[in-house]
Amino acid sequence: MTLRVLPIIPMLAALASACSFSAEADIPEVDVTQHGVTVPGVPGAERIGDVSVTSSFTFSSSNTAWAKRMNSEIFLHQVTVTATDGVPNLDFIKSARLTMADSANSEATTEIVSYDRCDEAPSSSTIEVSMPEPIDITPLWSADQTLIELAMAGQLPEEDWTLDVTLKLTGKITYSY
Repeated sequence: MTLRVLPIIPMLAALASACSFSAEADIPEVDVTQHGVTVPGVPGAERIGDVSVTSSFTFSSSNTAWAKRMNSEIFLHQVTVTATDGVPNLDFIKSARLTMADSANSEATTEIVSYDRCDEAPSSSTIEVSMPEPIDITPLWSADQTLIELAMAGQLPEEDWTLDVTLKLTGKITYSY
């Protein structure tokens, strides 16, 4: 019996190596939130007038490793900034700009959001900006560390305050074995 099975083993191995597994799936809307981003206060801001500050944070590959391993396509649809502590609303922000970059290659910075508050905007603790067309952030999201910078200008508070930044994403993942 052993002699009859041995010729079958190489044939099964050849068949198994010729087979490959591939799966593809759409990623529905997913919210990724960075909580507690600290924005430095501006001492004497009332006397100075409009000023600008920048806060930044990073997503490391441990947060976004799935994008790298699964040949992902990641698209950004919306950014929401929400005041969480130290300010009741974000009415004092006249303009904001959010950029993303691979921290190893800061020359390749991509502007994600450019926001200008209109005079008739209602009071709110959030700023929500939707993209007219989704932005492909695949290379940035797949980087070892993705640096996100949020620059804001206006009559800023004198004390430090915090906010949450939420990115609304969709995409596609493909896995081949």
